[in-house]
Amino acid sequence: MNLAAKIALFCMAMATVSSDQSKVNSITAESSGYELSGFSLELLLSQLDNIQHTLLEQHRSTHKEIFAAFHKFEHEFERNLTVLQNISFMIPTEPSSYDTPKPQQPSYSSCKTAPSNVSGVYRIRVKSDSEPIEVYCEQETYGGGWVVVQQRMDGYYDFYQNWTEYRDGFGDLEEEFWLGLEKMHRITAARPHELLVEMMDFTGYFTYAHYTAFKIGSESEQYRLKSLGTYSGTAGDSLSYNKRMKFTTKDRDNDLLGDTQCAHITAGAWWHNGCTYANLNGRHLNANNKTSMYWYSFKFNHQGMRFSRMMIRPLKKASERERI
Repeated sequence: MNLAAKIALFCMAMATVSSDQSKVNSITAESSGYELSGFSLELLLSQLDNIQHTLLEQHRSTHKEIFAAFHKFEHEFERNLTVLQNISFMIPTEPSSYDTPKPQQPSYSSCKTAPSNVSGVYRIRVKSDSEPIEVYCEQETYGGGWVVVQQRMDGYYDFYQNWTEYRDGFGDLEEEFWLGLEKMHRITAARPHELLVEMMDFTGYFTYAHYTAFKIGSESEQYRLKSLGTYSGTAGDSLSYNKRMKFTTKDRDNDLLGDTQCAHITAGAWWHNGCTYANLNGRHLNANNKTSMYWYSFKFNHQGMRFSRMMIRPLKKASERERI
């Protein structure tokens, strides 16, 4: 007999006992309404006891069988649960989504060799044996293929940072950021590059400056601006004054001013000379102030810019160059 049948039998038995017991109780109750003699009463009570005993005996075996089945079921359940628990420890667990490494994106020799013409974050490998660098590639402006090394648009990030931050880079590649002097050195040391600086003032007027060469020295050279080519554009040449200068931050004084620190005066890290006509890492201010992010030759003052972007790309042969 299976477990379901046994349970059903148990329920029927209990119902029968309950019904029979109700009959006994009914008889007892009815009998209380009559006056019985001593002998008659004893005889009636004896008969009732016999009926109740008989009923209990009839169902006792069924009770034992059902209770035994329940006990066996409980034992089997506990045993199977133990087996399942032991097996579960042997099954390798899948790593969580937090532990699953993200698939590596492909790397390219430059932004220009990336197959997509959509601007965004890519990985470039400047040398075949070097680690790839994550950069933002501008693929739509002036023929594309540009690595953005500096971008400012709303003043959200504080650019008044120390040497370590400017060496390693900071910010968000899709918002405001400084790529990092070490990365700029690795990229420009691998092959000749050109530089494009885009700017916009707070009136919405756009301007730019293009240089046919751009190369940064190593940290041992204090990230000197080693090469800066010929200027062209609409903003005026405010960067040539900084050629061959070492990089200066608020905690690393490499300028030629003497006792005064140019990064403190301009609130901007740069290739300071004594100090600079370009201060694109200064404060994001709509003001004519030496601490603002200005390009002096644009309007021959220190009026702050609203937007700036510095981009570099491998220099093409003369026959391949696009006109900026």
